[in-house]
Parts: sequence; structure tokens; C-alpha cells
Amino acid sequence: MQWVFVVLGLFAALSELHSGTFYLAGVAVAAFLTALAGIWIAPGLLPYVFPAFCVALLPAIVFLRRHLARDRALPDADIGQLVTVVDVSVETRRLAVSYRGSRWEAIVDNGPLPAPGQVAIITAKTDNLLHLTVPAEAKRN
Repeated sequence: MQWVFVVLGLFAALSELHSGTFYLAGVAVAAFLTALAGIWIAPGLLPYVFPAFCVALLPAIVFLRRHLARDRALPDADIGQLVTVVDVSVETRRLAVSYRGSRWEAIVDNGPLPAPGQVAIITAKTDNLLHLTVPAEAKRN
């Protein structure tokens, strides 16, 4: 009966390498621990030990997943890129800018509103709203 859990552990580990979900790694560890526990526990009890290991390992897996995901956060590639102002709404302080070949809605976080045709720099992004700053040389023009 132990070989079933070794095979399950190998299958879960290989599936984890393919999918990258990280939770299958917990299933693989639980399966290998169940196979190891089969040395001391009767084979008929192993189908009950496996879900117990899965439930016991779940908090550790969730913690590790969140901890590793937080450490590997990729920076936003749009930050620091230049956009061209297409339209300005003075009443709402909203801008329409051209960026990556499409029209985006934007706001200027601090400073004066740029004129249409001027360039600005993306400082942040909230959903589909770009937060901009106007470069110093563009403010003088």
C-alpha cells in the first residue's frame, strides 16, 4: 500500500513542476510522509493518514505560498515610461494620454496640468488609471 503513496507523491511533484501552483508540493510531501508512516502504521489506516497530513500541512503551505509570493513581486514595467498627453479636462483634472498605442486615462499627482502634446512620466498605476508627473524640462516650456 505504501507504493501507492510514493507514486501519488511523484505524480504530485511532477505536476507541481509543470503547473507551479505550489499546493501540489504540499500534496506530494503529504504523500511521501504517508508512505514513510506506513512503516509504523497498518496499511489499512494509510488512506486516513494521507488526508490528515494534507490538512495538517495546509497552514504551512498557505504561509509559505504567501511569503514566497511577496518576496518575488515583480516591479511594474510601466513605471517610469513616457506618455504623450492627448487631451486635458481642467474641471476634473483628468488627462487622456497615448501610451503603448492606445488611449489611457490619467491624473497628475502634483504640479500643473500639462498641455496637449507634452510628455509626462508614469509614477504609479491604479487599475487602468495612470498617475503622472511632468518632467522639469516640460514644465518650463
